[in-house]
Amino acid sequence: MKEVSKSLPILLLGISIAFLTPQIVLSAYAQGNSSAVYSKESAPFGVAYKDWIARWWQWDVGIPSSQHPRDNYTAEKCTVNQNGSVWFLPDILTGKEKRPCTIPEGKAIMVPLLTGECDTSDPASQNDADIRQCSTAGDEYGAISATLDGQKIENLDSYRTATDFFNITIAKDNIFDIPVGTYRGAADGFFVFLKPLSVGDHELHIKTSVTNPTSPSYNYASEAIYDLKVSPKSQIENNINQTNQVP
Repeated sequence: MKEVSKSLPILLLGISIAFLTPQIVLSAYAQGNSSAVYSKESAPFGVAYKDWIARWWQWDVGIPSSQHPRDNYTAEKCTVNQNGSVWFLPDILTGKEKRPCTIPEGKAIMVPLLTGECDTSDPASQNDADIRQCSTAGDEYGAISATLDGQKIENLDSYRTATDFFNITIAKDNIFDIPVGTYRGAADGFFVFLKPLSVGDHELHIKTSVTNPTSPSYNYASEAIYDLKVSPKSQIENNINQTNQVP
């Protein structure tokens, strides 16, 4: 499979359940530089950085197209299948969009800038070498940038990470029209992986473009402005309680 910003043969995007560990909440003045993001060598919540990329892809292919936040984005769709310590945000494939999203405090945030995943659901990727080559091909010749609350996140080009091989389960009616099943795959790419933000309003602005001189089918440009509202846990709990009250 292959995709993330374009749709080539078959390309995917993952999640899973996270571990509960103490979390670092950033103050507003500390955001917007490398101190706001996890390093590639880190293991947020006890899980290796590269394994969170695999989990992001599993999240992405595990949502039916009618509920998926990538296309026809809404604030309500931003909450779909968010059940771990890391809050996953979808990529954007073309154009420019403002995307509001309310997130409980204490959650890390992960969003792709440029990424690809390939697996054995594609008849052309039936061995590990083919899968690895396919997963990386679309991530070349990219220009990526991101700011958090107006401050540039530095050195994003150095965050490229390849996963190990993993099993990925494709849901029915997924956004890639891939047959339902579990396949062997691998992923590669660049992500913004934010540490938990302070309660309040934040803006994450990401830009990606690809100009591939040898494979122009990979080319695209996109820009997303995520208006993030980080809510106190007490407020989230009150909203849940109000929703569950019987009239």
